[in-house]
Amino acid sequence: MEKDSMENKLTGKANQLTGTARTKLGDIARDEEMERKGREQHRKGDAQEALGKAQNQANRAKDKVRDAVENVADKLKDVADR
Repeated sequence: MEKDSMENKLTGKANQLTGTARTKLGDIARDEEMERKGREQHRKGDAQEALGKAQNQANRAKDKVRDAVENVADKLKDVADR
């Protein structure tokens, strides 16, 4: 897993947890602004986590394409060497 994808997934989780806590504290304190900011932070965390997952999938796809191209290149070299 690439560093960026892991970092985004971890940062996203942290924002989700912090956002949930802020939302609950705002509810307890009857502070609508804190609740709103908590929900926003949680949504930001959702987006960051989704970005990290997408980056991970893109990296896996890139690796598969690279492997396929290398495989074809090896086969072409074998044919050319005959």
